[in-house]
Amino acid sequence: MNEHQIQNQIKDVLAYYHNLYIMRANVGTGWIGDFVKNADDSITIYKPRRFQTGLPVGFPDLFGYKSLIITPEMIGKTIAQFAFVEVKTPKGKASKEQKEMHKQLIEAGAVGGIARSAEEAIKLLRGY
Repeated sequence: MNEHQIQNQIKDVLAYYHNLYIMRANVGTGWIGDFVKNADDSITIYKPRRFQTGLPVGFPDLFGYKSLIITPEMIGKTIAQFAFVEVKTPKGKASKEQKEMHKQLIEAGAVGGIARSAEEAIKLLRGY
């Protein structure tokens, strides 16, 4: 199973947890500029400029929040805790940038980490 398939399994399983909202972090590269639509439905771009969209290097594949209920001494409000999953295949390894991002997120109070299956993702996000 490849990383994309594992990612889809994780998203599907986590959708059943009412206190979690997880989405995919999309990044990409493309070209912009002046364009002309051709008769064959293709496009010609003049003065092309490359652009990149997305998030910082090392940002997790899946992210969102986990709803928490604050104890009475904390006023009893529900808050959202940042949650993330870095999806890897059984042999996949996190990059230096991913490890550093995970460290920063955990130190800031997030919950998450690397998961190689839906079961691992559930354990991570439930705090086990």
